[in-house]
Amino acid sequence: MRRRFVPFIAVIAAAAALSACGGGGSDSGTSSTTGGSGATPGATAGDGAGASPASVDVVLRSGADIHVPVEASGTLPVTLTCSPGTTGTQTVAFGVPFPRGFVTDVANVRVESATGVERAADAIELARWRHFRTPALDGTSIRSVLLVVRHDCSAAPSGEVVVRWGTARTAQAGLGITPATVRSTWRAQAAPLPGEHPATDNYSRDTAVPAIVEPRVWASLPAAWLMKANLRGPVAPVTNATQRGHLLGFGKTYVNDVEPDVTAFEAEDGRGLIDFAQEIEGWLYDRPYALWNLYVQTGDVKWARHAHRASQYYASWIARDGSTPPYQRGAFRKKPPTYTGDVGDAKYSLNGGLFAAYLLTGDAQLLDPIRAIGEFVGSNVRTRLFPFDRDSGLWTERHLGVAIAGTTYAYEATGDASFRERTRAIVAGMREDVTTPPTGYPSAAAMRGVLFHRAEVHEGGSTPDLYMSPWMAALLGESLWHYYILSDDESALLFLSDYAQLIAERAIYSEPNDPHLGRFWAPYYGIGMQFGYTDSGIYDDIEHAADVNGLLKRGRYARRLLGLPTTQIDLQIGRLDATATMNFEGWVRVAAGLPHHRLAPTRKFGWWYGTTFDSEWFNGK
Repeated sequence: MRRRFVPFIAVIAAAAALSACGGGGSDSGTSSTTGGSGATPGATAGDGAGASPASVDVVLRSGADIHVPVEASGTLPVTLTCSPGTTGTQTVAFGVPFPRGFVTDVANVRVESATGVERAADAIELARWRHFRTPALDGTSIRSVLLVVRHDCSAAPSGEVVVRWGTARTAQAGLGITPATVRSTWRAQAAPLPGEHPATDNYSRDTAVPAIVEPRVWASLPAAWLMKANLRGPVAPVTNATQRGHLLGFGKTYVNDVEPDVTAFEAEDGRGLIDFAQEIEGWLYDRPYALWNLYVQTGDVKWARHAHRASQYYASWIARDGSTPPYQRGAFRKKPPTYTGDVGDAKYSLNGGLFAAYLLTGDAQLLDPIRAIGEFVGSNVRTRLFPFDRDSGLWTERHLGVAIAGTTYAYEATGDASFRERTRAIVAGMREDVTTPPTGYPSAAAMRGVLFHRAEVHEGGSTPDLYMSPWMAALLGESLWHYYILSDDESALLFLSDYAQLIAERAIYSEPNDPHLGRFWAPYYGIGMQFGYTDSGIYDDIEHAADVNGLLKRGRYARRLLGLPTTQIDLQIGRLDATATMNFEGWVRVAAGLPHHRLAPTRKFGWWYGTTFDSEWFNGK
C-alpha cells in the first residue's frame, strides 16, 4: 500500500478556520449508543457460534417515503421490440416488477391491447416482497410477475401492450412457458445495432463459456415505473443534462459502444476497447447491476440488452458445483486463484444484478447462481471483527458489504429463511462489535459506531492506529441501505448515521496550495483514530468523491430519521458533489483512437455509479 500519514490536527485546524467563516461546525451527538446488545450470530468460517440473533433488541424505524403509496389497480404500458431479423408471430415472455403492496394475486394481472381490449396471456408469479422483521409484510404481496403473450413481428417490429393490475385475467394463452423454460423464447445474441460500435457487448471473444442468448422480442418498461418498483431501492431521474451525459457516456464505454475510430484493444486501462476475454476486475462492484441501473434510469431497451447480456455472461462464470476445483460453489471462476487452496475471491461474488435480471426476464435458470453466491459469501466471508492481536487474514468493509448483499438478495429471490437468518446474524454481530468491542479494541465510545480494525487485516499494510476505509464503507453502506429497505431495522440506520458522521468530521480533506485542485475536497483513502491516509495524494483520492458522497447522503437520511443533526454532513456533501463533477469532466478527453469517456480502470464505472444510482432521490430528501 502506498499511503501518506496526515495527522488529523491539520484537518481539524482547516475545518475550524472554515467554520469561523460560516462553513459549518461539528454536530453534537452520535447515534451509536443505542441499538442491539450482546448476541453472537450463527457460525460461519471464522465467525464462531453463539446465541440466536433473535436475542438482540431490535428497534424498527420505517422511512415512510421509501415505498410508494399502494395502488390497488392501474395500468402500465410496455413496449415490445423485435430483435433484428426476427419475423412472424413470436412468443414473448417478460417480467414485470411491482411496488410493494400493489398485487397480491397473480390472477388479477392481465394484458390488454393499447385500445383496452384484453389479450390472451399467461401470468406466473416470480417472487414476493420480503421483509426481514415484520411477518405481515413478508411474502404478502407479489414482487414480480412473468407475463407471456404472442406478438407478430412481421406486422409490427415495435408495438405496445398494456399491463393492467386489479382486474381479473379472463383470457388465458396456454402457451406452456414457465420460468424454467423462458429461454426457449430466446435466440443467439444479435449483432450490434446500427450506430453502435462493432465491439459492443463482444462477450463472444470469450470462448470458455457458452454463447449468450437473449429474447427474440424485448419488453421495455417506462423509467418512471422502474424507479418506483424499488428493484434495488428508490430512484429519481437524473435531470441535469451534464450529469446525465456523464452517466450515459461512461456507461457506453463500459459496454464498448465507443467512437468508431477506437479499434485496438486496450494495452492499459482506459486506452482502447475492453477485451472481455481477458477483463476480470471490470466485474467488481456488480457490473450487471450497474448496467441495470442505467435501464432503470432510462427505460431504454438498449440498456436492457446491455444489462441482460452482462448478467448472462457473469452467471456463466459462477461455480455451481465441485467440478471446477479449487473453486467452491458460488465463486467467480474467471478470477484466478491467488494462493494454494483459494476457493474463490468473495468480492467478485455478487448476485444483485442477477436478481434484477430474474425479476425483469423471469429466467429461473438465474436462481441457482443467485443461491450459490448467497451460500458462498454467507459461509466464507468473516463478518465479525478479528481478535485484536491477530495481524493476518482479511477483514474489510467491502467484504462485509458483499456478505450482507449476497444473503439479502438470495433471500429475496428464494424466500429461504436460512438466508434471512444469516443476514440478520451479520447485522447483529456488527452491532455487538461496536457496542461491546472485543478485548483489546478501544471502548464503544471511542469506536463511535464504526468498525475500526487493524490495517494488517485490511489490505496487508501497517498503520500507527486502527483503520477504516471511507470508500469501502460506501460499499457497505449501500448493502446496509438495501437491507434496511427490507427490514426497517434501526441498526442499519445507526451504522449509516455513524459512518457518515465520522467521515464528514474526519475523512474529507483538501490541499489548498495545489495549483489545480486547491479549491476541491476529497475523501481520504483510509482513516484511523489519529491519522488520515491518502492513496498517493489528492489526485487519486478524488476518484472516490462520488461513492463516498453516496454514503454521506444515505447517512444524512438516516440521521434525519433518527432525529440527529446533519450540518457537518450537509457541508461535505456539497464539497464532494463539486469534486465528483470536476472529476467526471476530467475524464472526458477527445483523442483519436481512444474512448472520449475514459474509464481507467474499467471497474471505475462500478464504484462511481454502481452504488450511487439513488443519489438524486436522496438529493430530494
